[in-house]
Order: sequence, then C-alpha cells, then structure tokens
Amino acid sequence: MNIYEEHLLPMIQTTCAALENTPQMQEILHGDMPMERFRWQIRQNYQYLLEYTKTWAIGFVKAQGFDEMQFWYSIVKSTFEDTVAMNRTFWADQIGITTEDLESTIMAETKRSYTSHELARAFEGDLAVCLMGLFPCNVLYMHLGNDLLPQCTLEKDNMFYKWIEFYTLPAYRAKCAKEIDMINCLCEKKSEQELRRLLEIFAVGCNYELLQWRDMYYKMETWPLEEIFPK
Repeated sequence: MNIYEEHLLPMIQTTCAALENTPQMQEILHGDMPMERFRWQIRQNYQYLLEYTKTWAIGFVKAQGFDEMQFWYSIVKSTFEDTVAMNRTFWADQIGITTEDLESTIMAETKRSYTSHELARAFEGDLAVCLMGLFPCNVLYMHLGNDLLPQCTLEKDNMFYKWIEFYTLPAYRAKCAKEIDMINCLCEKKSEQELRRLLEIFAVGCNYELLQWRDMYYKMETWPLEEIFPK
C-alpha cells in the first residue's frame, strides 16, 4: 500500500464530497451561476495559477538528476502553457474580459493565504514537502471532474460543461497520474513523523480548497479595505 491509496485518497474523497455540495459548485454543475460571480472566480483563479506555477518552478530548482528534473519541468511547462494560457485566452474570451482585467485583479485574502502556504512549503522543504503542498490543486479537480461530468446535463458546448470537462481530459489525467506516481515514490521511505507532517500539509491544502469554494467564490470575499488598493 502506498501513501496515495492508503492515506490521501480517503482525504480526497471526503474533500470532494464537501466541494461538490457547495452552492458554487452546484451552480456550475447546473449552469445557473450568475456571470458576475463566474467572472470573479476566473479572475481570482488566474492570479492563483501564476503563483502556483512559480511554486512548481521552486521544486524544479531542487530536483536532482535528469528524471526528477524532467518530471518537474513537464509540470511547470504544462501548468504555464496549458492551464494558465487557457484561463488567459479561452476563459477570458468566454466570459468577456480582457487580459488587462485578469492581470489587474487583486488576489483575494483566501487565495493569497493559499498561495503563501504553497510557496512556504516549497521554500522550506524537500521535494516531497513541495509536491504535497501543490498536490491538492490538481488531483482534487481530476476527481471532481470524474464525479461531476456524468451528472452534468448541460449541452457539451455550454461553458460550464467545458469547465468540468477540462479536468477529465486525457492530458489532465496524465499529469495527475504522473504526480501520483511521484508522490508515492518521494514518500516511500519517509518516517512516521515525516509522513504525519506531509499528511498535515495535504490536509491544509484540501481545507483551503473548501474555504475558497464554500465562502470566497460564492460570497465574492475580498479584503476588508478593498478600496485602498491601487486601481
């Protein structure tokens, strides 16, 4: 038994069940989310993804040997060229905003806190710590896509259907499969104390995902003094 099957998968299933029951996710599933709120979600997620890519790059610096470097490089490349680019072009076009709107968005408190957690783990730890901090973001959405797409009755060209479908595409599944293999490999010889710390890091990431879906996205929560930020 490996860390993914024995420890992480039950945590993923619990988290996904909570995420799927949030009003924000249900409105995506049924296609009745107000456009203003979906725009806000996409803009916030774009800013998050820029920081997320940087965190993968920190891991790349710590990779040793060709195989580890190739793995980390492939994730940095796919995250920046596929996921970030899709939000910058496809989703910006779908929801009718410009790249200037995306770039000028102020990252909300929950997103900033989440990215700070990921960056801190990457700077302070080894590759296992770095990957565990980043792991919830990709793997949770693969499981969410697998759960939600069969339930989605929207037309296939509906943008909310496409949002869910993205996380079930072969390229996305392949990226997650590579991360699962790597997390099992990196954690294979960890002590019980080290594993406990790694699982705590993963649990924090899962909770941040729920906080943003339950509260931040749905309530469009930002900073208490939003008006003092530069326009």
